[in-house]
Amino acid sequence: MNIPRLGLVLVVAFSVPGCGPGEQTRTDQPPAEVGGCFTIAGLPIGGCGEDFGYKGAFSAEEAAMRAQARKFDRTVWEGALIGTVAGAAIGVLAGGDAKDAVGGAVLGANLGVIAGAYVAQLQQRYADQEDQLNAMITDVKTSNRETEALISQVRAVIAEDRRRLAAVQERVARGAATNADLLQERGHAWANRRVVEKASQGGQDQYQVFAGATSRFQQQHPGVTTAGLAAELTTYRAKLETLDTLAASMGKA
Repeated sequence: MNIPRLGLVLVVAFSVPGCGPGEQTRTDQPPAEVGGCFTIAGLPIGGCGEDFGYKGAFSAEEAAMRAQARKFDRTVWEGALIGTVAGAAIGVLAGGDAKDAVGGAVLGANLGVIAGAYVAQLQQRYADQEDQLNAMITDVKTSNRETEALISQVRAVIAEDRRRLAAVQERVARGAATNADLLQERGHAWANRRVVEKASQGGQDQYQVFAGATSRFQQQHPGVTTAGLAAELTTYRAKLETLDTLAASMGKA
C-alpha cells in the first residue's frame, strides 16, 4: 500500500503587543508602532533609537527632566562617589577600559566593587569613622533630594503627555489629525518614559552601592550606630519605588 507523502507546513506564530484581535495592550511596553518606530517586546528596532521615532522638540519641562535624569547615569554618580583617580584605578582592576574609566566612569565594575571603592575613598578622606559615616549620610541625603526633584519634574511631564495625547486623539476623532500624528505623540510619550526608566535603574544601582557600603562599614565598625544612615536609605528606596510607579504610568493614551 502506498502512503501519500504529506507536505509539512511550518507555521510561525508571531505576535506583537497590542496587535492581535482581542489582545490586551501591555502597559509595560509600547505598542507595536509608535511615532513611526516599529517595536518588538518593547524594544525599538530599525535604528529609530530611544525617542521611538519622535521627530519634534522637547518642552522646557522635558528638558529639565532630562537634565535631572542624567545625574542618575552610572558614569555620573560613580565619579561623584569615588572620584576620578579611584574611578580609573577600579575600572582597570574590574576589567573596564582605561579610556572609559577616565572621569570616574567605572565601566565593567560590578556594584560590589564600586561599594568597596566608595568605602576606601571615604577612609582616605576621613580618618575618623564618625566622619566617614556622616559623609555617607550626606551622600544619601543628596540622592534623596535629587530623586525628589526628578519625581516632581516627571509628574509635570506626565501631565503634559496626557494633555497632548488627549488633544491629538480628539483631533483624530474629528478628522483634524491623522493616525501618523497620534503615533508621533505616542512616540513622544514613550521617549519620556524611557528617560525615567533609565534614571530609575541608575538610582537602583546607586542604592545597591550605598547598601553594600553600609554593610562593609558595619563589618569594619561593629560598635558604631548606623541608624541615621539606615533611615536615609529607607527613604531613598521609597522614592525610587515612587519613580518606578510613575514610569509605569507613562506612555498611556
